Amino acid sequence: MRILTTGMALIACCMAQEDKAVVRFSNGDQLSGNVLSLSDEKLTWESRILKEPAEFALDQVVDLSMPATTSRIGNEAAGHEANLAMTNGDSIRGQLAGLTNDEIKLKTWFGGELVFRRVNVKSVKISQKTDYFYRGPNSFKEWTKTQEESGWEFKSGALHCETAGGIGREIEFPDECKISFEASWRGAFRPKIVFFSNDISTDTPKGGYEMVFQGNSVHVKKAGSNNWLGHSTSAGELRENEKARLEIRASLKSGKILLYVDDKLIDVWQDDNVVKDDLGKGFQIVCQDSAPLKISNIEVTGWDGYTEGEQDRQAKLRREFRGGWEFGEEERETKDSEDKIPDGRMVLRNGDSIEGEVLGIKDEMISMKTTFSEVSFPVARLKNIVLKPADMETPKRNKGDVRATLLDGSHLVFRLDGVEEDQLLGFSQNFGNASFRKDAFKRIEFNIYDRSMEELRQLEDW
Repeated sequence: MRILTTGMALIACCMAQEDKAVVRFSNGDQLSGNVLSLSDEKLTWESRILKEPAEFALDQVVDLSMPATTSRIGNEAAGHEANLAMTNGDSIRGQLAGLTNDEIKLKTWFGGELVFRRVNVKSVKISQKTDYFYRGPNSFKEWTKTQEESGWEFKSGALHCETAGGIGREIEFPDECKISFEASWRGAFRPKIVFFSNDISTDTPKGGYEMVFQGNSVHVKKAGSNNWLGHSTSAGELRENEKARLEIRASLKSGKILLYVDDKLIDVWQDDNVVKDDLGKGFQIVCQDSAPLKISNIEVTGWDGYTEGEQDRQAKLRREFRGGWEFGEEERETKDSEDKIPDGRMVLRNGDSIEGEVLGIKDEMISMKTTFSEVSFPVARLKNIVLKPADMETPKRNKGDVRATLLDGSHLVFRLDGVEEDQLLGFSQNFGNASFRKDAFKRIEFNIYDRSMEELRQLEDW
């Protein structure tokens, strides 16, 4: 067993091999190359700067970042995607394959069918399965700097910047899309996000839309003009925190642009004169100052145009499903009330809700018993699943636990038991024994209960 000496010049080598995996060590070294084998105690590694494969003790390894080697992520034939939020903070994506009072079955592309204990599942959210037009970042090669001195770099699966300047890439945006990403920052949150840009070589394209953040203030304008769309708005979440998940929804059909922060609708802007000829395929992130900024887990998907939590500005009637359809109260004018899911009710994508007992889930269909009748409909029509009340439990911590981030955005903790060919073997009280596709992993963190390692990991991530 050995660890690299501090004096080795590895960083330049790693930057030149962005398509390779990268392992980071507790003494600050990092080395690009390939995993030959991985057990619960050691990592066997090959690299072009090593004469022969080397073994490293895992108690000296901070994390392992791996390149995306597959473009087939998720179940392409699925009609919905479920996101299970676990009591230990894990988040796992897949398709619901079964549900009882004691367990939840989830079909995953990376580990087959996993069976989760009900007492470990906090919530289940449902979204319609849609095409992904981009998922990343995966390497720096995917991106273009707007200027040579721009301080952007790619490390640990994220884009980092500490100087003013922009970075961009082209994406085949559909006419209605969602653009989501995780942002971390120091000080005030002050980036500019440009979408439908017609020129990613400059921070000031002549076409597209700019969403400009100034601390907790947000406003939207047409790129290349002083044509501000409506008003500026305030997002207190961006002032009170230094980390958030942002989602921009844009429709070239309706002209609407929406911003969500941590799943909460912040505001809606309207372009009454969408000129498609002025728009392009560019997506850009522009740092407006030298405050540290980190962007990760970028996803661009299609959007059905339906808006959760939006005040429609026109009189609407709200409907509820109580075994039959009936009209309810007029839609409220306050944002806070609109995002709340009624207790004990499951919300449908069109805003209706249903109350009842889940009888089963099979072949993308959910069967329910309501007060008046039994009904069956596609799972994709739901936004959430109401679970039976339970005394919640947190999984036991195990020696050898790792924290993994997958290409589809799932992240989970499990005890690493070994590697067999192209599979990683592991165990968790959340789902029992499982085997995972090795090419599904984006990052694996080791020694996750070692406080010094966690501090080092957080420091190096910046």
